[in-house]
Parts: sequence; C-alpha cells; structure tokens
Amino acid sequence: MLKKINKNKETISKKINKKEKAMPIKNIIILFLVGVIIILGGFLVFSTTRSNSTTQTNSSNVTQNNSGPQPRILVTEEEWDFGKVTQGEKPTHIFIVKNGGEGDLIIENLKESCACIEASISTTRIQPGESAELKVSYDTTDYVGKDEKHIHIYSNDPQVPDKRINLYVETEKLKMPYLND
Repeated sequence: MLKKINKNKETISKKINKKEKAMPIKNIIILFLVGVIIILGGFLVFSTTRSNSTTQTNSSNVTQNNSGPQPRILVTEEEWDFGKVTQGEKPTHIFIVKNGGEGDLIIENLKESCACIEASISTTRIQPGESAELKVSYDTTDYVGKDEKHIHIYSNDPQVPDKRINLYVETEKLKMPYLND
C-alpha cells in the first residue's frame, strides 16, 4: 500500500513538473501578444492623430482661401471714454458698426469683459454698405476711480474676426451734502 502511495506521489509530481515547464511558454506567448497589441494600438492612435491634424489644417486653409465677396467690419470708434461719472450711473454710448466689404457681415457674438458692461446690436446680419447700432452701457455701481473694460465683436470678417473696443470711465463716489444746524 505504501508503494502504491509513493507511486501516486511520483506520478502527481511528474504532472506538476510538466505544467511548470509549460507555464513559461504560455507566459512568453501572452507577453508577445500584449506587446503586439500595444504596438498596433500606438500605430492606430498615431495615424488617427495625424489624419485629424491634416483635416484641421485643410479646413483652416479652406476658410482662409475663401474666394468671393468678403465682409469687412468697420466701427466708428475703437475706444470710448465715458469721462467722469458719479458712482451708480450707467452711461451709454452707441457705436455704428458698418459693413465695408462686399459680402454679408454676420455678427456671431458680443462678449463683454465684465458683467458691468451690457452690449446689444440692432441686427446680426449687415448687408454690404449697411450699418447697425451697437449700444453699450457701463454700470458703475461697484466701481470707484479710473477703470478700463472692453467688448469683443466676433464676426465672419476673415481679416478681423475679433474686433475689440476699449472702454474707459472715471467713477467718483457720490458726495453727500453736509447739513449745518
């Protein structure tokens, strides 16, 4: 019986040794496949990135080489000084935005540099030779002293897609009258 148990142990030991020898081969195959997958993934990422950058370059060239009638944004003043005002006042100025080009000028967006600036335009599509009114108000409630802000006019003008207008104001604190008894 003891011989039978020893023989069974030897058989089991031989089977384990065969599995141990087979495991390194499996590990090598797995490492090889993982390496191949990583290399192929790298090629895929690189080729996708390269084709996207080529597409972006081509699309920007199309925009710049756009032939035909082009719009041209013109603004009556590129800066405006509201002068001295009392704190809490909301001075307003109206700028004239003109299309000096041959294609329709489309105002895509107005962006103020501060919540204290409010801007609105009478129309967002300006025909060649036509104009629109840009109304700009400056809320001085929270400001004292000299201040500078600006607004951006984003349009389809290929030469000046972002037109900046600088705004200046000097706000004086409200003076309370002194009463004598």
